[in-house]
Amino acid sequence: MNFDRSVALTHYDEKWLDLAQLFRSLSLEVLNDRDVVLEHLDRPYFDEIYADRTSTCFERARMYEGLSYGDPSVLLSCPGPSLSGIVLRELGSQEQQDQFFDHVSRQRARTCMAVTEPEKGSDAGNPTSNLNGDHQLQAEKWLVGNGREATMGTIVVRTGPGPYSIVVVMLTPETLSHAGTFRQLLPLAGLQGTGLSHLYFDNVPVEPEQILGMHRRPLERGMHAVIKTFYRMRPCVCAMALGNAQALLDHALPYLKTTSARELHRALQSQTDSARALNHHAAQRIDDQIFDGAAVSLAKACATELAEKVARSMPLLTGTAHFLTNTWLQIATTNVHGYEWMEGSLDMQRLNIVAGYHSPAK
Repeated sequence: MNFDRSVALTHYDEKWLDLAQLFRSLSLEVLNDRDVVLEHLDRPYFDEIYADRTSTCFERARMYEGLSYGDPSVLLSCPGPSLSGIVLRELGSQEQQDQFFDHVSRQRARTCMAVTEPEKGSDAGNPTSNLNGDHQLQAEKWLVGNGREATMGTIVVRTGPGPYSIVVVMLTPETLSHAGTFRQLLPLAGLQGTGLSHLYFDNVPVEPEQILGMHRRPLERGMHAVIKTFYRMRPCVCAMALGNAQALLDHALPYLKTTSARELHRALQSQTDSARALNHHAAQRIDDQIFDGAAVSLAKACATELAEKVARSMPLLTGTAHFLTNTWLQIATTNVHGYEWMEGSLDMQRLNIVAGYHSPAK
């Protein structure tokens, strides 16, 4: 199941290849044991995953693609700040950031960001989850990555009926372990390492200090920060899709027996290289504080559609017999179909692209 390092070096920095090779070796074990990666956290550069608090969007995109080339499911099972870390960097006071990042790095903790609701989907701008005047949390969230095991995180809730009443609350170890907090894993067919979970908070007390952004203007506290967080994370989802697709293309190299297979492979590799360049461009614009939603959405749409196209092409590239009998190949092609639903579906990305095209600031 190991990959050819010399081939991988044509796409990725050598820095991440040892961890990527480790992730590839764990790709079967993680299906039944999401904690298998925890035995390896002392490996070189692992601290740049679980203790990260300064990475740029471009740096994260390069790291996520290289590690997803190993195995995206293992990457998603890793401890680290993830989405919550980005929103803390955007909204949190220095004290809140220190509390969050110190805990995550010291405990090598998993984190979660709870946005999606069973009856609302990913309509983050209209949550029903509520933080009442007595600072009690009444909320139901699902499809929350690492939600069952997380010891720190964030949640998007309302404090009232108005448009500026949406806030982000930090979920502390005390909140997540409270008797009124219920957490369970959801069954998955792919990307099992994500640990998607269903969370329910029944009048769980929250300290005022857990509300993020109270030192900011009301407009900057809620949806404004959440949208910017999604912009900063979306290139990482693109990167995972591209790393998965590149792993499939490189796996196919020894099996290209016909001219048509070799031509198809060349075409898909060229499209992957173009999608990678597009994603790097979008990430760099985010780092330049140009929140170009159309560019980020275009990169996401291209990356996820391309990854699915590569997966559909694998029987033509490797031959049907190999495709149907290779366990890793079955896992990798299944995982590809999860990226469509991470950080917004294709329909949502297309709406963002059209809105950006018609924007006067284009």
